[in-house]
Amino acid sequence: MIAPDAIQRVKDAVRVEEVVGDFVALKRKGPRYLGLCPFHNEKTPSFNVSPALGIFKCFGCGEAGDAITFLQKHEHLSYVEAIRWLAKRYNVDLPEAEATPEQQLEHSERESLAAIQRFATDWSVAQLWDTDEGRRIGLAYFRERGFRDEVIRTFQLGYVPEQGAAFATAAQAQGFDPELLEKAGWIKRREDGTAWDFFAGRVTFPVHGLGGQVIAFGARTLRSDKKLPKYFNSPESTLYIKSRSLYGIHFAKKAIADSGTCLLVEGYTDVISLHQAGIHNVVASSGTSLTEDQVRLIKRYARQVTILYDGDPAGIKASLRGIDLILAEGLGVKVVLFPDGEDPDSFARSRPSGEVEAFLRDSAKDFLAFKTELLVRDTGGDPVLKAAAIHDIVESIARIPDQVLRQLYIQQCGRLLEVSEQALISELNKVLRRAYRKQQGAGDAPESMAPELQPPQPPPAPIKGTNAQERDLLRMLLNYGHERLLVPFQNEDGSTSEGETSVAELMFELLALDDILFDEPLFKEIYLDYRHASNLGQAVDAARYAGHEQPGWRDLAIDLLTERHLLSPNWKERHRIHTTHERDKLLDALEEGIDILRERRLDRMLEDLDDRLRTAEEAEEQAGILREKMRLNTAKVALSRKTGRVVVG
Repeated sequence: MIAPDAIQRVKDAVRVEEVVGDFVALKRKGPRYLGLCPFHNEKTPSFNVSPALGIFKCFGCGEAGDAITFLQKHEHLSYVEAIRWLAKRYNVDLPEAEATPEQQLEHSERESLAAIQRFATDWSVAQLWDTDEGRRIGLAYFRERGFRDEVIRTFQLGYVPEQGAAFATAAQAQGFDPELLEKAGWIKRREDGTAWDFFAGRVTFPVHGLGGQVIAFGARTLRSDKKLPKYFNSPESTLYIKSRSLYGIHFAKKAIADSGTCLLVEGYTDVISLHQAGIHNVVASSGTSLTEDQVRLIKRYARQVTILYDGDPAGIKASLRGIDLILAEGLGVKVVLFPDGEDPDSFARSRPSGEVEAFLRDSAKDFLAFKTELLVRDTGGDPVLKAAAIHDIVESIARIPDQVLRQLYIQQCGRLLEVSEQALISELNKVLRRAYRKQQGAGDAPESMAPELQPPQPPPAPIKGTNAQERDLLRMLLNYGHERLLVPFQNEDGSTSEGETSVAELMFELLALDDILFDEPLFKEIYLDYRHASNLGQAVDAARYAGHEQPGWRDLAIDLLTERHLLSPNWKERHRIHTTHERDKLLDALEEGIDILRERRLDRMLEDLDDRLRTAEEAEEQAGILREKMRLNTAKVALSRKTGRVVVG
């Protein structure tokens, strides 16, 4: 168990923009940060991070919370795992009572696998640097590849001895469960239950997650036996999903965000050699076909992807489908083709850094132009093959979501293919209609997607109830409750003087004058909690609710604290809430907000009286209702003069 005061120390140390920034490319916009939401696919940033409040909020999908919530949702951590992650990130000690056997069993498999990978990283690195076999075989191999010692240490490259069970013995001596060691991919077990090292005699390449934790390994054999697979990789687990991971992303994400471009290569050594050459915005798909999840991971940081090919035509054609996925996400795609016999690794190791950078910059070619040249070159002038190539190219163009960009590519490819634009447009429409039918199910795609004209709609009726007004006052309380005001008071002699109070104290007093409490239960709970804490002399701020353990309180508070847009003045008429810039005139804003709530309550009371009047049978009862209506209407007229609305009826 983690002590409550230790948890509070972690919360006090956390900066939400730094935590979220470890996973999402953020750009400052005024007092907040803005980025693409990691929880849903979007093209326009709607993900906001507020350092002042310690919260994030996506206006696209609605996800919201604090740094702990973010880690729970993004990294699929438990609450305790998220606290430990943050404690490590901010160097906060977490004194814990010794766990009982029952508590140890409750540890998640994910946490256990993470612990194994941490141990395996330290162990394999120590084997590389601190043992004769590791230095003679593993370290010598990396140095022969041209890797400098500091780069070897940065990427935490390691070595597993050829002793058969060296790791298994060391890990089990530390108390790690053999079943979990096998799930992590480090050992295999014979029929008699004895373990052997799956990576024995191999150098290791740790795969880091976005936050820098090791989630998997690749291990390369140093033997020349062609029957042996060159690479073994960790199996998928609750900690590691290959289709969602990119090798080098932890080291590359800042450079990718700064440059706006992600360089995509195939293997571990390509990433390391380019990194050593000073080119840090590079990741690898680790030999797998590119997936949608990997593309979306890149999209969080980059607007452009440049794919580096080693010149093998077969490999290039095999990867074209993956590039279509990049186009479909709205990212620009360029291609760099290395000279025959070269790959990113060898090219970067054999040339000065400046020459490598210049080559990547000057050789980058637009992908669709590259694909057009590649496919047309293989047709040999055969009309049938050329028609197939045109269809393939149009399939790629159809993936581009931006219609303007699509049209520009049609024009460019028409020139390269020596085909009329109209022919390409006709083919494009066929592809788009087919995709539409596939997405929507049976039936024909509409000839036009333009919306039909709608007849004029009557103006919306005013919304009954006081929910909108209560919500607005609670928003003011959370945003400005601590702000100090100068309020005029009438003295006993009739003179007026000013006294200082807070927005919260004044709100409590004004609502108490008419014995008003909120009707909406959730609003009422937070209001009463704020009032109670304030009356006890406690300093209350918005963070109390934005980071509250009750999800309902937390989600509502974040909604109220993170308004995406300024409210339109039209909302004042429809919802009867305050819409002017209240920070400049907090006293006016508060008084108007409460007056509007009072007025709306009067409206509701008058409606109730009208209902009673329709069913009243006795003349005396009818007269009493009419007198009450006159009293309420008089009060409403007085309020309307203050709130600026005309009373009709």
